[in-house]
Amino acid sequence: MVREQYLARHPNSRYWVDFADFGFFRLQPIDVYYVGGFGVMGWVAAEDYATAAPDPLAEAAPGILAHMNADHVDSMIQLARTHAQIEATEATMTSIDRLGFHLRLKTADGMKGARINFPREVATSKDTREVLVAMVRATR
Repeated sequence: MVREQYLARHPNSRYWVDFADFGFFRLQPIDVYYVGGFGVMGWVAAEDYATAAPDPLAEAAPGILAHMNADHVDSMIQLARTHAQIEATEATMTSIDRLGFHLRLKTADGMKGARINFPREVATSKDTREVLVAMVRATR
């Protein structure tokens, strides 16, 4: 059953899922040390990890990123200027979650990154659109 669930989620893995060095494991964490990037790390208790839920935007995030990067670069540049005090000539949204988003920004001083928090937590694509539109309008 695990194999079929995995293949349904990752169909290209059909090419290697049956290799001898490929396997499925069930982990029982005692504790978790999270490393999320430069300067983003910390311990998570096993109980907290067991009760954690995926971010509500996890499934919608790729579509939101594609839309923002294709159609709203000027808005992201304005959000970077207002919320991160970064003057950019190009912007790419690299991730988004219920609490905010990350931008990769091209500036006169080179590439920079910024995290911009939403004014409130979002749970759906519709919520995200409403919050982003309000944030952009507030910058004008």
